[in-house]
Amino acid sequence: MKYILYDGSLAGLFTVVFDFYGEIFDIKIEIEEDQLDFLEKIFIKTDMAKAKRVEEAIEKNISKDFLRGIRANFKSKDIQKDDLIARMIRLSFHYGKDFLASSNKYPTRFRENIKNYGSELHAYKGLTRFREIQEGFLFAEIEAENNVLEDLTAHFLRRMPGEKFVIFDKNRNKAALSIEGDVKEVDVIDLNIEESDEEVFFRKLWVKFYDTISIKERENKKLMISNMPKKYWKYLPEKNRK
Repeated sequence: MKYILYDGSLAGLFTVVFDFYGEIFDIKIEIEEDQLDFLEKIFIKTDMAKAKRVEEAIEKNISKDFLRGIRANFKSKDIQKDDLIARMIRLSFHYGKDFLASSNKYPTRFRENIKNYGSELHAYKGLTRFREIQEGFLFAEIEAENNVLEDLTAHFLRRMPGEKFVIFDKNRNKAALSIEGDVKEVDVIDLNIEESDEEVFFRKLWVKFYDTISIKERENKKLMISNMPKKYWKYLPEKNRK
């Protein structure tokens, strides 16, 4: 078994697929990390030309949907997603696009990852809460299992393109910073957040409104948890009061 390292980018993974296409089931693909390892490993440098050829071949010979599925899997929480994606590409070219809907273990897991990623992204689109901090920025925190930061940022950029906002993924210590449509993703070492006076006022107002319109006799916690799992409650003012 060969151990193949790459830089953690999708283009890097496509480069590995290009270079080791005939050996996909005889290699183990991993992201390069700065740690001591006594196993002999081969590092493959990202080649954009090779990656582009793989991407174009997938789109032309299989489908655009498969390419979108690959991107969702690449951002998923599956710790073996690199090997899964590489093997799915090889098998799909061999058996054709109908293989994607088969009951084989690889497409089954591939579809499950897409569903899980899409479900979490959809939940955060509706439940991400922003609060106003210093310098007029809107700030939101998430603790996503999947790496939804890029797609979640794109969603809110479409909804409020003229705003300054930050979405911070605590699980990855990364933040997406958007200033009037210009987006950057940065690593976060430390945060110094100060809520504005207006934010404090409106949060109290929102909690008061929530309490006023709620009817305790009709409270149905099971239904509430079914529609909005507790793991998303942490940053909701009405559920996590200061």
